[in-house]
Amino acid sequence: MSNSKRFATTYAMFLIGLMLALIGGATAAYAQDREDRWEFTLGMFDQLGSDLDFDGGTTVATDDDFGFLTTVGYNFSDRLATSFNFQYAGIDYDANVIDEDGDAIGISGSFDTWALSANVVLNLMEGPFTPYVGGGVGWTWIDTNVPTGLPDTVCWWDPWYGYICYTDYPTKTNDALSYQATLGLRYEFNDRTFMRFGYTSQWLDLDNSDSAPRFDVIGLEIGWLF
Repeated sequence: MSNSKRFATTYAMFLIGLMLALIGGATAAYAQDREDRWEFTLGMFDQLGSDLDFDGGTTVATDDDFGFLTTVGYNFSDRLATSFNFQYAGIDYDANVIDEDGDAIGISGSFDTWALSANVVLNLMEGPFTPYVGGGVGWTWIDTNVPTGLPDTVCWWDPWYGYICYTDYPTKTNDALSYQATLGLRYEFNDRTFMRFGYTSQWLDLDNSDSAPRFDVIGLEIGWLF
C-alpha cells in the first residue's frame, strides 16, 4: 500500500470514529442557530473515475481514489453561507499517449492534485437537518510526477541522524481555473457539531484538453460551529 493510500485509510478511520462519537453524544436539544457563526470541517472524499481527451489523440482514464479536504466557512444567516475549501488527492490513472509516429503507447502512473476554492452555500431549511446546494470557483494545481530533468541531490548534517542526503526529481506541473457545483445533506448533532454529506461536480479549464474535464466527488465532513 502506498503512503498516500495508507494515510487516506487512517484518516477515514479517524473520521468514522469521530462521527460515531458525535452520534453517540448527540442530544435532541437545538438551542442556537447558525447565523453570524464561523464553522470548520475536516473530511474525506472519493473522487470517481473520469475519462479525459487531449489534443493529438491522447486519452487518460483516472481511477476512483480517496482524498482529504478541509473548509472554513461563515454563516451570514441560517440559510446563506460562504466557505473556503482546500482539498488534496493522489489519483492513479491509465493513459494512451500518441508518439511522433502516431502510435499509441499505454502508460500508467499517478498524479497529485491540490485545490483551493471559494463557495456560496444555500441551506434550504433553517433547522438542524437541511439539504443544501452550492457553487464556487477556485484554482487547482497538478503534479504529474513525470520527471522533466536530471535529479538534484542535497545533503546536510542532521543533529539526530547524522549525514543525510535527499534526491528530488523535477516533474511536470500544471495549474488551471476550476469551478464546481454541489448538493448534499447537513445534520447538526447539537449547537456546535455537525455532519455534512455531499456530491460535487468539478470542472478544470485545462490547456490542451478537448473540453473542460469533469470530476465527480462524494464527500463526508465532520464540522464544528464557533
